[in-house]
Amino acid sequence: MTATVETEPLYPLCDLFASIQGEATWTGRAMHFLRFAGCPLACPWCDEPRHRDPQAVRHRTASDIVTALRQLNPDLRHLLLTGGEPLAVPGLDRLVQVLREHGYWLAMETSGVGGTVPPGLDWLTLSPKTPLPERLFALANEVKYVVGATLDEHQARAIQHRARTHPNVWVQPRFDNNQPDRSVIDPGALYNCLTHIRQSGGRIRLSLQTHKWTGLP
Repeated sequence: MTATVETEPLYPLCDLFASIQGEATWTGRAMHFLRFAGCPLACPWCDEPRHRDPQAVRHRTASDIVTALRQLNPDLRHLLLTGGEPLAVPGLDRLVQVLREHGYWLAMETSGVGGTVPPGLDWLTLSPKTPLPERLFALANEVKYVVGATLDEHQARAIQHRARTHPNVWVQPRFDNNQPDRSVIDPGALYNCLTHIRQSGGRIRLSLQTHKWTGLP
């Protein structure tokens, strides 16, 4: 009787690099960034379009990913799983388990759609783009809203409600995709963010994607 050889699952990556976190709570901390390809949403203002480029996708096993992380920086143990949308990646719970076994502190940023939050994360950033169940907000260590220049009344109500019910809420202005310089913040988006902050009585904070200003990936 022939023994069955179990093969490692493959994960669709479009980027893996080391840089500095430029957003929200962990701004300024060195991290590895693992960006998955694909997302069930299609936000027209998405500032990471590479995850939709089929030419950018590379399928890697968990072992491949650990090897690549060690080659990038063997002493850096902070890792952010992002996308695209990590929750839409099959077998994510297994990858999280392997990375934890190798000593990585794991953060994940998600829109909250596409699948189930895996156990074993050290930090969860929830960035809502659609209505989400309360259980996801209860799991989140921080909630980050991306705000545009056109005032969205539904989003505005959601932001103010979340500021009253969650201890760590951020607003982040969209960058102006019509500008050749991708580090230019849309002034209308910044104005709306500041309005949310003032209306919250200081319970909301401003995230500015400082990595873009400094030219970091």
